[in-house]
Amino acid sequence: MPDASWDDPELLRHVFEQTRVIRRPLSGIITGYHVLPYILVGVERDQPGRSVEVRGRIRVSPRLVIAPGREGPTYGELFGERELMHQALVARVFSFRYASRVALESEELSIRRQVRDPEGQLERVLEELAQREVINTGVIVSPDARFYPVSVDRFIREILDEEFRG
Repeated sequence: MPDASWDDPELLRHVFEQTRVIRRPLSGIITGYHVLPYILVGVERDQPGRSVEVRGRIRVSPRLVIAPGREGPTYGELFGERELMHQALVARVFSFRYASRVALESEELSIRRQVRDPEGQLERVLEELAQREVINTGVIVSPDARFYPVSVDRFIREILDEEFRG
């Protein structure tokens, strides 16, 4: 039976708003197609003293259009569209794996239950990344690991806000 929580917009808004992006990738978003790794730590629903860790990769497309004033073609030049879309339109496509269960591991996504509480797991993740000198991985804290795609969406939006401000 599907979880009715996914139909509760207030709950999903709460998860989105309470998600904390602890660490953004220092390398930022680059112009070509690339992969953006992330580690998400969230509370395990049935055992609040334990956490769930989700490690995944977001596939990021190249910019579809580069705004005028910068080098590169406009939307109209790429797609032959000159009337409908504003010529300064810039877009990206993001994709990531989604799993409804929290017992999955693949090349693209790893979801593991942890015995540590979420703050302890977060400290372990940050220490691991510092020791390995990893700078391209984002770290996210979710208030509810069941809704990690909502928290990953928050992460993507924060990165996009930063990219388009520049």
